[in-house]
Amino acid sequence: MVFGDVLGRVDDSRRRLVFYNAESRSHCERVVEYVGIHDVEIEYVDDPTEPDSTVCVQDDDTRLASDDIEAVAAYIDSWETDLSTDAQPPSIFEALDETIFRSKNRCQLMLASRILETRAARAGNGRLAVGFRQLSLARPQLPLYRSLPPTISVSLYGEPDWLPPADSGLAVYTPKSQHHADYWWVVFDGTDNPSQHAALLAEETDDGSYTGFWTYRQSLIEAVREIVDGLDVTQVAGR
Repeated sequence: MVFGDVLGRVDDSRRRLVFYNAESRSHCERVVEYVGIHDVEIEYVDDPTEPDSTVCVQDDDTRLASDDIEAVAAYIDSWETDLSTDAQPPSIFEALDETIFRSKNRCQLMLASRILETRAARAGNGRLAVGFRQLSLARPQLPLYRSLPPTISVSLYGEPDWLPPADSGLAVYTPKSQHHADYWWVVFDGTDNPSQHAALLAEETDDGSYTGFWTYRQSLIEAVREIVDGLDVTQVAGR
C-alpha cells in the first residue's frame, strides 16, 4: 500500500459551516479563510433561538461542533503570530475530520498538522511521526516538539536541508526513495487510548497545492502508520 491508496479510501463528503447571528463579517471571513479549504457549504443564518456570533459544523441536521466566531478568528491570528503555540484548537476544526481539504497555503497545512499535534500533547504518551518534503519545514514546530512529554517519541522525515539540535530528543530520518516526497503526513498513535489516535495525509500537486484530510478512524490511522514504518530510510540525527 502507498499513500495514494489511503487518500482514495476517503469519501469526498460535504459538511456545512453555519454562522449564526454573525456580528462581524470580517471575523467570519477570517474563519472561512482557513475552514473554507475544506469542501464545506457555507451559510449565514439569523435565528433568534441560536446564540449570537456562533459558528457550527453540521452534517445534515446534526451539529458536530460549535464555537464563538470571534474566538476562532482570534485563535487563527494568535497561531499565525506564534507557530509554537500549543493552545487547544477550536472544536470546529476537529469536527472536519475526513473532509477533503485543498489549499496552496502551506500555513493552512501547518495548522492542520497542529490539530493532531495538540492531541498528542493532551494524551501525554505515544508515538508522533511527521513527514515533510524538507526538514526545514519542521523548524517552526520545534518548540512544540521539545515541549512534549518525554513519554512521547517524535520522529521526523524529510530531506535534510536542516537538522534539529542534537539535544532535541527527536529521531530524524531521510527516505532513500523519492516515491513519497510529494506527501505531508502526521500520525499519532501508540497510546493506551485509541480514541486519541489521529492521522493527517496530504499530497502536493504540480501547481504547489495540497489535497488531503485528517482522520480519527483507526483503520486509516493504521494504514498510514504501516506505510511510514515501511519506508526505506536513513537515520540522520536523534536518539
